[in-house]
Amino acid sequence: MSRIDATVIIPLRDQEKRVASIVRSAADVARHVVRPNDDPDDGEISMELVALDERSGDNTLAVLSLLHTQLGNLRTLQDLDSGTSIRRGAAAARGRVWMVLDSVVDPRLAGWALTQVLGGQRAAIVPGEILVVDRALGATVLQSRRGGLVSSQRAVQNYLRLQDTPPAWSPSPKRGAVAKARLFVRGRLGRFGMAWLDRPDS
Repeated sequence: MSRIDATVIIPLRDQEKRVASIVRSAADVARHVVRPNDDPDDGEISMELVALDERSGDNTLAVLSLLHTQLGNLRTLQDLDSGTSIRRGAAAARGRVWMVLDSVVDPRLAGWALTQVLGGQRAAIVPGEILVVDRALGATVLQSRRGGLVSSQRAVQNYLRLQDTPPAWSPSPKRGAVAKARLFVRGRLGRFGMAWLDRPDS
């Protein structure tokens, strides 16, 4: 099997109306990644998409099935317990770097985040939207996590703070006051044993 540069982990639950847009925006990221100067490969990075369904009660899985016919690099894991999709995605990931997203993202911003980690940063974070980690960091922090994107971002930040290694960071271009308040709440659910509720608004 040829080397996979990046794995995109996409946790999903009852996202029938948005899943196609989420997956397509993730698939478009590769065009916006700049390879490091010392990388001998040319062209777009190789990327796999891993969609993880937490027992959706709507037609999320049916939409994913249709997307499989269009995207050869898409894999789906289904029938997962709430709050376990990132952990399961980390266990299944084959890429050198891992990106976690749970909503439609700006592919250019996600490309920036992947570029940072492919270039040597341990992690890159866009709060509430994108988390990118190198494989070693992901295996250390994410493979034992319960919860969603925001709680995973906090866990990575806390781990790197102990290592005195700050992540690359970019603000979200679309965060108003209400969205910032929701992000604050999502990031603290784990403290109350409710990390499995860390998910975007449907």
